[in-house]
Amino acid sequence: MSKTNKGLVEYCKTQIGNPYWYGCFGQISSKSLYNNKKKQYPSQYQWECTKNQIGKKVHDCVGLIKGYLWSESPTSKPKYKGSQDVSANGMYDKCKTKGKINTMPNEPGVLVFMDNHVGVYIGNGYVVEARGHVYGVVKTKLSERKWTKWGKCPWIEYSANKVSANKSHSYYPKYKGLSISIVDALQAIGVEDVTLSHRKKIAKANGIANYKGTASQNLKMLKLLKKGKLIKE
Repeated sequence: MSKTNKGLVEYCKTQIGNPYWYGCFGQISSKSLYNNKKKQYPSQYQWECTKNQIGKKVHDCVGLIKGYLWSESPTSKPKYKGSQDVSANGMYDKCKTKGKINTMPNEPGVLVFMDNHVGVYIGNGYVVEARGHVYGVVKTKLSERKWTKWGKCPWIEYSANKVSANKSHSYYPKYKGLSISIVDALQAIGVEDVTLSHRKKIAKANGIANYKGTASQNLKMLKLLKKGKLIKE
């Protein structure tokens, strides 16, 4: 059974509201599991196991991703795979396609990282993350958390969102000039409004998230414009 970015997103959504247990990857919580994990990670289990946490799927941050990889369904028992057992930082190291957060593609299923923590981008500016014992698995705004990097999980097959892929787009004319400025290039093809707010709309239409006018973001837009593939907002 192949693992996909769409499947990862759906799995994560079904876990919202479940508890965070360090060192777990989708096991069903029980008193015996709690005791075993407390013995294994005493500093992470300085809290008492209450009845309302028993009988639920539990994960830590990277365990949320492992839970999907190692389970047949959102409710099935995970089967441990040592080759994929990495930490949050280790997961980032394994990603072959990755970068700084301001270059993140607007693609559901992309992983987002800060030091020793990982979440899953689910689209529309939101992330699902196993945030910690106090929070559990929660849905948060991408812009309101201090994510620094993104990456594509190496064990997941990423495919474009079919809704957006089937949508007909209108493109800007191809830019044939030599300028390396996206502002100059847009003006050269007849775009009058080249303000940052308008460029943000163009960037969003082209899957460039959190556009702030950085050099790398502008270069990405310029490359699309030179190919005649820059989508109109």
